[in-house]
Amino acid sequence: MARPDKQFVAQTLQKNGRAAAFRKAYARAWDAFEKKYSDSSWWRRKGTRASVVWEYAVQFAIEELGQDVEVVEHHDTVSFIFDGAVLVRLKKADTELKSRNYPTSLAQLFHEPEADLFGFSGYQRTEIVYVLDQYETGIDWLCVVARDGAKVVWHLELESTPSVVETLPLSGAPAASSSADLAQLKKTVADKKQADNENE
Repeated sequence: MARPDKQFVAQTLQKNGRAAAFRKAYARAWDAFEKKYSDSSWWRRKGTRASVVWEYAVQFAIEELGQDVEVVEHHDTVSFIFDGAVLVRLKKADTELKSRNYPTSLAQLFHEPEADLFGFSGYQRTEIVYVLDQYETGIDWLCVVARDGAKVVWHLELESTPSVVETLPLSGAPAASSSADLAQLKKTVADKKQADNENE
């Protein structure tokens, strides 16, 4: 496998509204889960909820992406392949952005750059993960994560629109006075944790 390159993966997922499609798929998945399983609070295993949300998210991602993706079902999972270069799978993650796979040899090898899994060589393998809010009542954050073994090497928020958008001023509209009027930094996991701690 090729070691995932952050800029390349980001550009690949911004093409053709792919990031927006994944965001919509996850939103639809959580909505479907809440409507269909409103009595899930008695479930004993949190893994049951994660499995149900995963099933919906995969199905809705397939619907939202249409012909723009190659969908491969293998080894009891589903991979999404873009442009013959980036392989993505969907996961639930903790606040450290690590998915909690059962530690099978396949789950561990997915994040080993030297391992050639599934017969696909040269693919950049990443995960699109969701993180629940503090009370686990909704999805708080979606992001793309690249790992090397157990270590997260980079992550980026899964935005529904490109992070750089060229805008043209409306006729007669005043020009922005500074770059601060045009952009706002995205919160990182550390920022979100600090804000949660301050609000407690």
